[in-house]
Amino acid sequence: MNAAGLAGHWPGARPGPAALLDNGAVHDDEAAAQARQRRLVRRGYDAVSEPYRDDEGRSAGTEDTSRYAGWAAELAERLQPGARVLDLGCGAGIPATRELTDRGLQVIGVDFSAAQLHRARRLVPDARLVQADMATVQFGAASLDAVVSFYAVIHLPLSDQRALFPRIRHWLRPTGLFLAIVGAQPWTGTERFHGAEMFWEHAGTDSYLGWLAEARLAPLWDRFVPEGTAGGHSLILAWAC
Repeated sequence: MNAAGLAGHWPGARPGPAALLDNGAVHDDEAAAQARQRRLVRRGYDAVSEPYRDDEGRSAGTEDTSRYAGWAAELAERLQPGARVLDLGCGAGIPATRELTDRGLQVIGVDFSAAQLHRARRLVPDARLVQADMATVQFGAASLDAVVSFYAVIHLPLSDQRALFPRIRHWLRPTGLFLAIVGAQPWTGTERFHGAEMFWEHAGTDSYLGWLAEARLAPLWDRFVPEGTAGGHSLILAWAC
């Protein structure tokens, strides 16, 4: 065994150069895989924007998009008129971004799909729209009153999701609100979605509640949102404590 190999076996010894290179390669491989998954989602929504949502916000699938109005109304009741709200993964702006702006909120929509944002600029002209990846976008400390993300966080790899929550806490003013649709049960998959390949990764509700609490986003409530005949998601409201 060479010296580098012995270093990895002696108690308290520093890892040899080969071990350091191996660990770095693993990290790089994981980061590259995460970037590929996010690119797949971006390309997917560029391809399926209109099949996924028509200009009235209706779904071509089985999703009940009328629920967004209730979610937006419940959030707006907890905010002051003109409050600044970030919609992460806003897509074409319908129905969520438009529901929020219609309630007198100042909405910033973030999405990385050029096709989705092209439609959002036409469909929700009162919103400020930014093309960016939610895994890397930054906002100022305590600059937002609320952050929402409906069915978008779950397109990120779990490590990106968990890293996002402390950033959201940093952006929120004290007692600011975070409302999001996340997974209810652990699941990872890449499947055809309105004709395009799409990636999702879900943790379970308890994992999300724990990650939010660690990020100083205290859950106020969580609700199961049924989808179709068998599955569903979790809707969680948390506040910046």
